[in-house]
Amino acid sequence: AMTPVFTNSQSRDRSFERLYRAHVEDVYRYALLALRNPADAEDVAQTTFLKAYRAIRRGERPRHPRQWLTTIAHNVCRTRLRDASRRPREVALGDNLVAARQVPEDSIEPRELVRAMSALTLNQRAALVMRELEGRTYAEIAAVLDVSVSAVETLLFRARRALREQLEGALTCGEAERALSLQLDGRLSRADGGL
Repeated sequence: AMTPVFTNSQSRDRSFERLYRAHVEDVYRYALLALRNPADAEDVAQTTFLKAYRAIRRGERPRHPRQWLTTIAHNVCRTRLRDASRRPREVALGDNLVAARQVPEDSIEPRELVRAMSALTLNQRAALVMRELEGRTYAEIAAVLDVSVSAVETLLFRARRALREQLEGALTCGEAERALSLQLDGRLSRADGGL
């Protein structure tokens, strides 16, 4: 749905289309992990590239396109979350989330990871995604989030700790449920045997 915007100089449009093709997946994945909702992520990607196109039309020439686009996307996400916080709503978990992430630990369900991620702040999620999934440097993350490098270190430390606590809690709940169901199974089979 980006095409109607292209009216002016063809060469500028071609370079924008190259930018779009090269980075649309990165921007979408970033938004998906930040917002945890495929429909919202698509909106954010569209808005991000619309803003980027307008900036390029005004003569802006980003030296680091991916970082520039992620910064725009981050600000769009932040605005959406701020607006959404005024009206409570459900978080949709699409199957796309599973495809959007390589989960390192086999023991952790992708949905579990998504649920755990939702306990983090937007900046914590953003820092974690950029560091763990995109392998960015602390300096790059600091530039996108507009904070100091030491603030990025703190964000990552807190994000990892919160994520670990969430996941450990989830695993513990799962283990407790399994133990309980095994206990019940045992008791039932004993009762059957006694009849």
